[in-house]
Amino acid sequence: MEIKSNFLCSRSIALAFAMLLGGSPGTAILYANDSVEESLVVAQTGRTVKGLVTDVNGEPLIGCNVVVVGAQAGVITDFDGRFTLNVPADARQIKISYIGYVDQIINLGERSDLKIVLKEDNNALDEVVVVGYGTQKKATLTGAVEQVSSKALESRAITNVGAALQGQTPGLTVTRSSSRPGNEGLNFQIRGATSVNGGSPLIIVDGVPVINSTSFQNLNPDDIENISVLKDGAASIYGAKAANGVILVTTKKGKGKATVDYNFNMRFTTNGIMDFSPRMQDYANLWIEANKETDSKYWWNWGEETIRKMASGYEGIYHTTDATWGDLFIGNANRLDELFARRYSYQHNLSVSGSTDKSDYRISLAYADNQANLATAYDGQKQINLRLNYGIRLTDWFKLETSASMIKTDTETPSAGIDYYMYSFDPPFFPAKNPYGQWYSNFGKAGNRNAVASTTDGGREQRTNLTTRVDVKALVDIWKGISFEGMASFQNEEWRRDRYIIPVTVYDWFGNPINILANTQQTFDESDNVLTLKDTHNPGYLAEANNMLYQYYSALLKYNYTFADVHNVSAMLGINAEKWEQKKLAAGRENLEDSGVYDLNLANGKKNNGGGKTQNGTYSYIMKLNYNYAEKYLIELMGRRDGNSKFAKGHKFKNFASVSAGWVFTAEEFAKPVTSVLSFGKLRFSYGNSGNDVGLGDFDYLSQVENSIYAFGSPAVSQVVASSLKNGGLVSLDRTWERVQQWNFGIDLNFLDNRLTTTFDYFIKDNIGMLVNVSYPGVLGGKSPATNSGHLKTKGWELTLGWRDQIRDFSYYANFNIGDTKNKLRDMEGADSYVAGVNKTVNGYPLNSYFLYRTDGFFKDQAEVDRYYALYGDKGILVGHDAAGKDKLRPGDVKRLDLNGDYKIDGTGSQDSDLQYLGDSRPHFVFGMNLGFTWKGVDVSAMFQGVGKQYIMRTDYMAYPFRTTYTNQNATFLGKTWTETNQGAEYPRLTTNTNVSGWNYDNNDYFLQNSRYIRLKTFIVGYTLPQIWTRKVKLEKVRLYFSGNDLWEATSIRDGFDPEMGAASNSAGYPFARTWSFGLNVTL
Repeated sequence: MEIKSNFLCSRSIALAFAMLLGGSPGTAILYANDSVEESLVVAQTGRTVKGLVTDVNGEPLIGCNVVVVGAQAGVITDFDGRFTLNVPADARQIKISYIGYVDQIINLGERSDLKIVLKEDNNALDEVVVVGYGTQKKATLTGAVEQVSSKALESRAITNVGAALQGQTPGLTVTRSSSRPGNEGLNFQIRGATSVNGGSPLIIVDGVPVINSTSFQNLNPDDIENISVLKDGAASIYGAKAANGVILVTTKKGKGKATVDYNFNMRFTTNGIMDFSPRMQDYANLWIEANKETDSKYWWNWGEETIRKMASGYEGIYHTTDATWGDLFIGNANRLDELFARRYSYQHNLSVSGSTDKSDYRISLAYADNQANLATAYDGQKQINLRLNYGIRLTDWFKLETSASMIKTDTETPSAGIDYYMYSFDPPFFPAKNPYGQWYSNFGKAGNRNAVASTTDGGREQRTNLTTRVDVKALVDIWKGISFEGMASFQNEEWRRDRYIIPVTVYDWFGNPINILANTQQTFDESDNVLTLKDTHNPGYLAEANNMLYQYYSALLKYNYTFADVHNVSAMLGINAEKWEQKKLAAGRENLEDSGVYDLNLANGKKNNGGGKTQNGTYSYIMKLNYNYAEKYLIELMGRRDGNSKFAKGHKFKNFASVSAGWVFTAEEFAKPVTSVLSFGKLRFSYGNSGNDVGLGDFDYLSQVENSIYAFGSPAVSQVVASSLKNGGLVSLDRTWERVQQWNFGIDLNFLDNRLTTTFDYFIKDNIGMLVNVSYPGVLGGKSPATNSGHLKTKGWELTLGWRDQIRDFSYYANFNIGDTKNKLRDMEGADSYVAGVNKTVNGYPLNSYFLYRTDGFFKDQAEVDRYYALYGDKGILVGHDAAGKDKLRPGDVKRLDLNGDYKIDGTGSQDSDLQYLGDSRPHFVFGMNLGFTWKGVDVSAMFQGVGKQYIMRTDYMAYPFRTTYTNQNATFLGKTWTETNQGAEYPRLTTNTNVSGWNYDNNDYFLQNSRYIRLKTFIVGYTLPQIWTRKVKLEKVRLYFSGNDLWEATSIRDGFDPEMGAASNSAGYPFARTWSFGLNVTL
C-alpha cells in the first residue's frame, strides 16, 4: 500500500522544519502519512541519494530496507540509521520499510539528502509473537495469546518482574500481600481458579521452564525482550503443566553495532495508606463512646479516670487500676513514625551488545539494593544479575546459541516484630524507650510488647538464593524449510536460611527490668518437625539449606514452507525430557546466647535435625501443525504425550491435545466496502485439554514404611526395624494429573487504519479430573488418598481496547483491558455443608464463598429488642445472649434475620439455616489502563491497575472495635456508629463487650466490604537529550527520567486499610510503600 504525503507544501517549509530540528538547509524531513503536493521532478541523469532513517524519538533505525520504486536497486541502513543509494536517472520514488513500522514512499524530486521519520505500525499485524516452541505472526494467531513488550518494564521503579505485570494483560491476575522487597508474596493466576488444590502458571524463559517462580521474579527487567501469556488451548502444547496457563519470557539478544547501555536509578519510599492508625486521644475516645452505650461500664485495667486523661491528651505518669501494671508513662507516641521512615534504594544496569553477520552477543550486569520503609533495621534485598547471550553461525546451515546466567539475592529482615505485634498488639501511646534509653515495657510490669525493640534487637533472618543456569541450543537448516533444534539446559538453585532470636529485655519507666518481649522468647515447641517449623515457635537458631537441580533436554524437527504463494504450512515433531532433584536439610536449636557469633554449634537446649532427598522426571512427545490459506483461513493442531515418574507403572503416560481455527473475514471480497473503516477482523475458536500437577508427591503411589526401635537379644540391643506401613498402606495406583478442558471463542477487530484495536474472548475451563479425597471405611485405617473424582468449572471473558496514533512528531496511545471469571464447584465429596463466613469449598458454589447472616439494620429501641427475644430467644445463636445476661442485646445492636421462618436464628451450614450466599472472595473485573505520549524528546506514560469487585470480610484483631480489649483499636469507626441521636449510622453501637461486638460484626452481611480500587501503579516522565548535543561528547543517547510506583489510589475500603492487603488486619501495621525514583539512561 502506497502512503503519500501532504505535509511539506513547499521547499521553504521543509527547510524551516529542518533548521528548527537541528538539520542543515540541504536536509528534508519526511514523516509517514504526510503528503507532498509538489510535482515530481525527474532527474535527468543518475545520482546518489543519502539519508537518515529514525523513529519519532530520533533513534536511528538499523537494517531498514531502502529500495527504488520500480527498480532493483536497494540498500539497508547502517548502524547509525544512514544509507547511500545510487538511483537511476528516471527514478522518482524510494520506499523505506522496517518491521513494526509503516512503509513510507518518498518522492525524490531534486533532494539528495533526506531525513526520514518512520511511524510505528498502529497494530503491527506482521509483528512476530512468541508462542509455544516457536514464533508466529500476530495476524495468523488462532489462540488467546497476549504479548507484553519490554517497554512495559522500562524505567519502572521496581525490580520484581512479576509485580511489574500487574494490569498489563487481561486474564493474568497478579496479587501481592506486601510491597517489601523479597517478601512481596506474589501470586499469579491466569483466567481464574483451575483447582481446589491451587496451581500457578508454567513459566518458561527462552524455551525452558524455570526452576521456580522466584527465579522468574528475580530476572533483571532490562534483560527481557518480551513476555507472552498463553491462556487457552494454545497452552496445551505444554501438556501436563499447562492447565493454569503459560508465561513465556524471551530475553534480549545483541543486534546492530556494538552498544554500551548504562541505566541508574535512585529511589526512596514513603508510607501509603495508614488511616487505621489512631492517636492516643482516638483510642481513649473509642472506650468513652463504647461505655456510653452500655449499661455495665467496663474500662479494662485502665479505669475510667485513666481513659479520660488520655482523651484530654495528657502525657505523663498514669496510675492504673491493675497492680500488675503499676504506674505507667503514657504519651502521644506515634508508633508509625518510630517504625517507618524514608528509605533509599538504588539500581545499576550495564549491558554490552552487538552483532555481525556471523554472531550476536549481549552481556549484562545488574546490582540493586532495595529497601522497605522500616526505620528500625534493614529490611530489604540485595540482588546481583549476570547474563550472557551469545550466538554464532558456524556455517551457512549451522548456528549455535548459548546462554549463561546467575541470579543472587540476599534478603535480610528482622526475625521478630514484623507480625501482629507490630501494630495490632502495640497501642500508639507507649514511647519505644524510657528516659534512660532502655526499651520501654508498654504495659508496665505486665508488658511484653514493643515492636520497635523487637525489630531492632530481637534477631535477624537472612535468606540467600543463588540460581545459575546454562543453556545450549543448536539450530540446523537441513533442506528446503526443514530444520532441527536441539537444546539442553541446566539450572541449579542453592537456598540458605539463617534465623536467630535474641531475647530483648524491656524496662519500666523508672529503669527497672520487667520482662522478655514475648516474640523474642526462645521456644522450640515443634522440635519433632523441624522442616516445617513455624517462625512463631521462635527457636533460638534455625538453619536451612535446600538445593534444587533441574535438567531439560529437547529435540525438535521443524518444517516451514509456502506453496503457490498462498498455502502456508509449518509443522513440528519433537521430544523433551526433564529431571528434578531436590535436597533439604534443616537444623533447629532452642537456645542461643548472644555472643555476637551466630552459629549452630553455639546453640543448645532442645534440638532436632531433618532432611531428605527426592527426585522425579518427565518424558514427552510433542506435535504441532499449522496451516493457513493466504493468511485468511487458519487452523492449528497440537498434541502431546506426557509421562511422569510420579505415577504407578501402567499409568505414567497421558495424552493432551488441542485444535484451533481462525477466519480473517476482512480478507473476503464481501468485506472490501467496509475496510476503510474496519481494517482487520478475525474470528477465533479453540479447544484443548491440559494437565495440572499441583498436589502430586514424587512417590505417592508407593506405600511408605515406618520404622520403630525395638530391643533384641540378651543383653538387649536396640535396633531400627520396619514396623508398619504409613497411612495404613492406602495408596491410589491409577490417579494421575488433573485433566482440564478449555474452550475459547474470540474476535479481533481493528478500525481506522489499525489505529483503534479491540479484542474480545469468552472462555470455559472445566476441570473434570480434580484430585480430591474420598471416603473410605474407617476399618481400613489411615487417610484416603486423593483420586481424580472432583469437578470444578470456570467461565469468563476478557476485553481489550487500544488506540494509537501519530500527529507529525507527536505520538500517543491509550490501552485498556478488563476481564472477569466465575467458578463453580460441581462435585467434591464432603463439601455439601458450610459455616458462617468464608468457605473454601461448597458444592454448587464458587470457591471461597461467603455465607453470611442477613440483617435488617439495628434495633431502634428496647421494645424492638424485647419483641426479637420473644420470637427467637433461647434458641439457635441467641443462646449465650440471654435477655437477662451480661451479653444481652440492646438498642443499637444488629438485628439478624430469620430467613427460613422457623423462629430460630442459626447457622448450621445447610439449606435450612439462616445463612445466605452473598458472593466470593476472588477479584472480579480486574483491569489495567496504559496512557502515554512522546513528543520530540519528551515521553510520558502512566499505568493504572485495579479491581472492580472483590468481597472481603475483615478478620483478626483490628477488624472492628473491641474485637478484643487487649489490642490496639481501629479509630476509623469513630463518629460512624449508632447512638440514640444517630440511629442512621453506618455501624452498630460501640460496646466494650467483645461477645456483643462479635454479634454485631462477625459474619453479618453489612460488614462485607467491596475492596474495589484503582491505583496509579506507574507514572514515568522522561526526556531524551537531542543527539546534536550528546554526540559532541561521544554519546548516542542520554535520557533522564522520573518514575513512581503506587503514587495514588481511590478505593471503596471503609476501615482504613490498603485494598491490596486482603482481609487480614494483624499484619497491616506494615504499610504499603509509595516509591519515587529518578534515573539516567546512557548509551555509548
